[in-house]
Amino acid sequence: MSDALKPASVTELVRADSITIEPVPARGASSERSQPTLGVRVLLVSGDIQTIDTLCESMGKMAMHVEVCSDVASATGKLCHSKFEAVVVDFKERAAALELLKTSRQMTSHKAAIVIAILNSNEEMPSAFRAGASFVLVKPLSAAVLMRTLRVSYPLMVSERRRSFRCPVQIPVYVTSGSRPEFIATSANISEVGIALSNAPGLQVGDRVALRLTLPLTHVPAAITAEVCWSNPAGASGMEFIQVSTHVKEQLRSWLAARLEEYLPETASLKR
Repeated sequence: MSDALKPASVTELVRADSITIEPVPARGASSERSQPTLGVRVLLVSGDIQTIDTLCESMGKMAMHVEVCSDVASATGKLCHSKFEAVVVDFKERAAALELLKTSRQMTSHKAAIVIAILNSNEEMPSAFRAGASFVLVKPLSAAVLMRTLRVSYPLMVSERRRSFRCPVQIPVYVTSGSRPEFIATSANISEVGIALSNAPGLQVGDRVALRLTLPLTHVPAAITAEVCWSNPAGASGMEFIQVSTHVKEQLRSWLAARLEEYLPETASLKR
């Protein structure tokens, strides 16, 4: 992917399969290129320049990272290989749009994603909702109605983002596996449901391990039982949490929420 594109560049690039629109950074957030990927991610499916310009301008102000696909075929591929918290579908090609909505709802990764349908007329509302739309907007798009819809749907997108959010963090993790002595690995990222480790050689898929770690800015070590989901010869591995106490779950959820909100706009700004 080339350097981030501003909304003004959409017109000349809409013919491409997909482009990415970087959002306006949240207050206090660093401008480093690695950080914006932590925010809410939206797949916008449209080949209409005016619709793309209008939506990208509004969504960019709310720290939404918009990826634009000009056709349903490329959008379906994106949904298969990437995770989005929201999908916005232009009904200019009604049959294809309905099929895309139905397909997204059949995918485990996008079953709970927020879906906004951009309709040609009010008559399309029943079929859009039956196909899985969460919200609908009718052309011509009204800036006021669009912003009102985004403000209502945004917290739902954040909730979906939090469930899948993998926070990059490097901390020591004490690992015990079977009869092996405890050893120290380093985390690569952590989510509500799992963790990735580096320099953890010898682990095999299916191994159950006991983990001890202390999250940054916290002082109470967390004990977690996990199962290895993947590993490679370089010593990296990914694990799914199997047994986590209620206290540790709440601690992890709160810590992840605080990290995620560092990259999201202030709640107050969404209520204006």
